[in-house]
Amino acid sequence: LSFPGGLLVGDCAGFLNLPKIKGNHTAMKSGMLAAEAVIEDVLSKGGEHGKEATSYRKRYENSWVHKELKQVRNCRPAFAKNFYYGMLYTGAATVINGIEPWTLQHHHKDHETLKPIAQSKEIEYPKPDGKLTFDLLTNHS
Repeated sequence: LSFPGGLLVGDCAGFLNLPKIKGNHTAMKSGMLAAEAVIEDVLSKGGEHGKEATSYRKRYENSWVHKELKQVRNCRPAFAKNFYYGMLYTGAATVINGIEPWTLQHHHKDHETLKPIAQSKEIEYPKPDGKLTFDLLTNHS
């Protein structure tokens, strides 16, 4: 979760509770834990560039985020078999609070599913109509 000069936080670190489709609270808490680690490990010791906030992992493991995500750790890999198995497994894991003594492995790394840009077709989106859909600048003003 940490490396010299950086930390994996929130969605970047996969802190999403899949069955509840919730990630805001885990992302915010992991950000707070990261900030505490940076203050203690880096800033309080002179703020040296490239220093690693090593206490972040321990803070995460001692937090409610770790407990919550450990209970649902097998849900996403269960869907690799098929949708129905994934739904059944996720329901059972939710009922037993994820106390199963095993951890399912992912069948492949996420980056292995990406295609080169040359093999991908560009998506043509319709132009904004000004009534139901708007351009980005108008939408944010």
